[in-house]
Amino acid sequence: MMDLDKIREKIIALDESGAKTFLMITAANIEIVKGGNGGFTSDMCIDELIKMFNNIPEPDALKEM
Repeated sequence: MMDLDKIREKIIALDESGAKTFLMITAANIEIVKGGNGGFTSDMCIDELIKMFNNIPEPDALKEM
């Protein structure tokens, strides 16, 4: 599950490059579900997106990068 407030803080802390990368990966996942052969389902896409959101580094870790 996701803690939306925590995810919001992480997203705000992303730099422009990180945010664009995140959006591109999100768009690619959606395209795979939409145009694929059914091997990557919408449920799998949602699970993958939740993992991505949960794995965004904490704002303090981003400052150190």
